[in-house]
Amino acid sequence: MNTDKTSVLLISIDGLRPKLIFEAERYGIDLPNIKKLFVQEGSYASSGMKGVFPTFTYPSHQSMITGCNPERHGITNNMVFDPFGIHQGAWNWFISEDVSTLWNLAKEHGYVSASMLFPTSCGANCDFIVPEFWRDGTILDNKILNVLSNPVGLVKELESFLGALPSGMSLTLEDDLKRVEATIWLLKNKLKNACIDKPFFLSAYLASYDETGHIHGVFSEEAKRVLVALDQEIARLIEAAESTVNHPVVTCLVSDHGLIDNNYNICPNVILKENGLIQVDVQGKVMDWCAYSQRSGGTCEVRLKDPNNEVIKRKVFEVLNSLLNDPNSGVSEVLDKDAILKRNGFSNADFAIIAKHGYEIRDNVNGAYLLDNPTQKAQHGYDENYEEMRASFFIRGNGTKHSNDIDRLNLIDVAPTLADIMGFSMPDAQGISVLNKLDKRNHE
Repeated sequence: MNTDKTSVLLISIDGLRPKLIFEAERYGIDLPNIKKLFVQEGSYASSGMKGVFPTFTYPSHQSMITGCNPERHGITNNMVFDPFGIHQGAWNWFISEDVSTLWNLAKEHGYVSASMLFPTSCGANCDFIVPEFWRDGTILDNKILNVLSNPVGLVKELESFLGALPSGMSLTLEDDLKRVEATIWLLKNKLKNACIDKPFFLSAYLASYDETGHIHGVFSEEAKRVLVALDQEIARLIEAAESTVNHPVVTCLVSDHGLIDNNYNICPNVILKENGLIQVDVQGKVMDWCAYSQRSGGTCEVRLKDPNNEVIKRKVFEVLNSLLNDPNSGVSEVLDKDAILKRNGFSNADFAIIAKHGYEIRDNVNGAYLLDNPTQKAQHGYDENYEEMRASFFIRGNGTKHSNDIDRLNLIDVAPTLADIMGFSMPDAQGISVLNKLDKRNHE
């Protein structure tokens, strides 16, 4: 593959299972652009990529952009661990402080680095960036984004042409159409001039399939209609990227994880409270805790307020194992600290719970442990070894083989592979480049 002046476009479709592409006809989905551009003209992983632990959006996207597992890059959950609600629902919006990212390294190696509303991108050293960040879903979010963007004022300039950008809490198809328009605007109005003598690295994010799956189910008609619409938007993005520069563009289309339809909610904090490990006031608000569970969809981390308290640790172990031994609890595995670290996630947790298929874990402290009316119709975050959790991978352009199926691919291989295409390595990455599997010349 010729890495001299090769631009790279990374597109993440949240929650996209490979099955929805490779068995599209079976589900009555017409995806002509993805089939032509990536399946016929590029390389792909028909069995998908093994995700990270947990298979949740923010840990997965930071792994995608760093090539590291959550235990290494430090973004181990979507939301900040916060039993008392002090941080008012804050998420882990920021890039890792512990490892390098594709955004920063691309810029250091002479690329114009850019990103549009990509998860875990606050603080990325991009030439042009609108990070994903929100607080309350109002116009105040975009005022904050305007000063978080680089250059400062980029959001205001963009909105003068396109209208208000979608908040990170705005996840409908219409919001994704706006994300695409914003990314195309960035290509035409910023990258075109900046890339006269330089290639670009640009990341883009589409959230509506995942959100629609959460609301209606993995194979719902609503979710399938979203995929059909996104198929057209992917083609528009690629066309805009390839018309921006006079050199080759490689496009990598990925997802962060898959989705599973839910049947139940389970609430470990209810059991912890019943065993005296969480104390609440008369309104049911947490006032103190010895052990607390925070969800990641189909898994959760359980932390001890005092990890050195062996009496409490033993009690929590017994409580969690009583759930494991109950065939009706929905619990598949209970992991201790050593087992967690072997899975390369939840580095601050003392225990973790992995749910059975279809049992989503929630943070409820009050009420029933088991609920047969799940909060969301579909969810992720389940065991990274579940087939339904495998992420999608497609790549095309500049020497990639046609109709080439790649096996044994991991989510943490995405960043080192794209770095290799751009001609540099990622010193912190735990994944590996699979460039040799994509390059025609090495296989002819």
